[in-house]
Amino acid sequence: MAAIDIPNDGISLRFKYGPQTIFLFVDRSATFDAISTQLLEVLRERYPRGLAHAAMLPETTPIPAIGEEARVVFAAPKNLRDLGAGWKPLNTDNGETPASMRLRENAALAFAIQRGDEIGEAASFHVEIPTFEDEDE
Repeated sequence: MAAIDIPNDGISLRFKYGPQTIFLFVDRSATFDAISTQLLEVLRERYPRGLAHAAMLPETTPIPAIGEEARVVFAAPKNLRDLGAGWKPLNTDNGETPASMRLRENAALAFAIQRGDEIGEAASFHVEIPTFEDEDE
């Protein structure tokens, strides 16, 4: 059997929104604009009815259609060991890449989708972190 050549220039990232986590394997040198395009393609295919705001609520955020004016913005955890501690927005406007931002394998990033007048404004990042609670309480 021939050996499989796996490129060493990729990185797996976890993109989080509400209760959803989307795992993507991306090129370390890809700009976040290119990663946004890839993420939106996956979201359109996987979540055609939109992204859930919360696990037990029916409200969803629709995924922008191809050609619709929209922007994906990203945030990194304030505390790598506690994703529930909040998120700090990343500036990805100047061609930043996972390599230039020194992201590690399996890094978690929150994302938000901005449309129309929202583009360029401060984004709100909503991520649900699962907790293990005792059912007897």
